[in-house]
Amino acid sequence: MDDDESICKICTLLLIRLGYDVDTTTCGEEALAAFEKSIQDKTPYLAVILDLTVQSGMGGLETLKKLHILDPNVYAIMASGSSLDNMLLSYQSHGFKDVLPKPFRIQDLTDCMVKLNPAQS
Repeated sequence: MDDDESICKICTLLLIRLGYDVDTTTCGEEALAAFEKSIQDKTPYLAVILDLTVQSGMGGLETLKKLHILDPNVYAIMASGSSLDNMLLSYQSHGFKDVLPKPFRIQDLTDCMVKLNPAQS
């Protein structure tokens, strides 16, 4: 989930290259609907990447709180463009499993996914 279309496109291309199926959304409301549908379709997401701040709609923190209601074990990766954001340092205390500070490199995204799925390495 990111409201920056270029970030969604780049992440999609990289994740597909790593062998993952990808859905993108621009706000928390869309992310929740997609996540719920994936559960109903019995094709749950392996992970979600949530931007903390979006221009319109729910940001990553509020979205994650609602995702935890649907799946308490959701593997959520925090993405944030603010290097001064204290949440980057305390991401786990907010329920995130990993963090991607923006701008991130291809290797940063790859490393996150390898932690999630060590067979990728």
